[in-house]
Amino acid sequence: MLGGIGGWIVGKLKYLLLIAAVGGPIVAWSSWEDGQRRREVEAKGQTATATIDGATRTKRRRSGTSYRVHLSWTDTAGQTHAAKDVPISRGMADRIIVDDRIQVDTLPIRYLAEGGAADRLEAGENVIVVDDEASQLQTDDEMITIGIGAGIVGALGSALLFWLGRRRPQAQPA
Repeated sequence: MLGGIGGWIVGKLKYLLLIAAVGGPIVAWSSWEDGQRRREVEAKGQTATATIDGATRTKRRRSGTSYRVHLSWTDTAGQTHAAKDVPISRGMADRIIVDDRIQVDTLPIRYLAEGGAADRLEAGENVIVVDDEASQLQTDDEMITIGIGAGIVGALGSALLFWLGRRRPQAQPA
C-alpha cells in the first residue's frame, strides 16, 4: 500500500487507533462511575464543615497535575472523621492555596458514612467538597464524551486501516 516512511506511519497509526478503541471506553466507564459515586454522595450524604489539615499537588509528566486535600471533621454524633486525598479541581486549589500556603481553614463537605461506605471514607472516596462539585461533575462529563469519541474513532479507524492493509490486488487477465 505505502512504502518507506508513509508505511511506517500508517503502521503506527493502526495500533494507536486500536489503543484508542480500547482505552476510550475504559476512560468513559471510569469517569461515569466516578460521577455516579459523586451524585450518590451528593444525594445521600451528610453535610459537615471540614478543617483542611493539608494539601498535596502531584505533577505527572503525561497526566498533568492533580490536587488533593486532607480533611477532618466531627459528625452530629460527636465522632471525629478524617479523609486523606480528597480530589479537588485546579480552580478550587487556586482558591485554597496561594503562594504554596493554605489560605482557607474550612470547607463545606458532604460525606457518605453509612453501611460499607465508612470503610472507604478514610481514603477520601466518599467525601466531596460542596463548592467544587459542579466543576468535578463537569470534568467527569467531558471525560465520558472524550472517551466515547476516542472509542468510536479508534474502532472505525483501526478497522478501516486493518481492512485496507489486508486487501490484495487482484490479478488482471493478460
